[in-house]
Amino acid sequence: MCPVCGTALNLAFSPQADRERAFIQHEINEGKTKEQIKAELVTQYGTDVLAEPPKAGFDLTAWLVPGLAILVAAAAIALGLWRWRRAGRAREAAATPEGTLDASEQERLDSDLSRYDL
Repeated sequence: MCPVCGTALNLAFSPQADRERAFIQHEINEGKTKEQIKAELVTQYGTDVLAEPPKAGFDLTAWLVPGLAILVAAAAIALGLWRWRRAGRAREAAATPEGTLDASEQERLDSDLSRYDL
């Protein structure tokens, strides 16, 4: 990463990015490994040159917070759906069943049916 403009080094067009690319090429020519080059970059330019924060210390929160936020959001959605479905079932149970009639309707039906010879 270019610490000046904050973009990836392969996309940056600043003098600082040119210096970093030249530094990396010099380190490659010396036969250093990727980890050694990263360590040298951090020593030379600071941790801002890394595209991802280190996975240790306080910087570990940059990795944990988004994951925890996703888990909390998923749990909240699941809890909301569970309560919503439970409330729907409670409303269905409280509603009068479709096939039953209250007393006045039952009397009216009986009187209407008594008129017919069935």
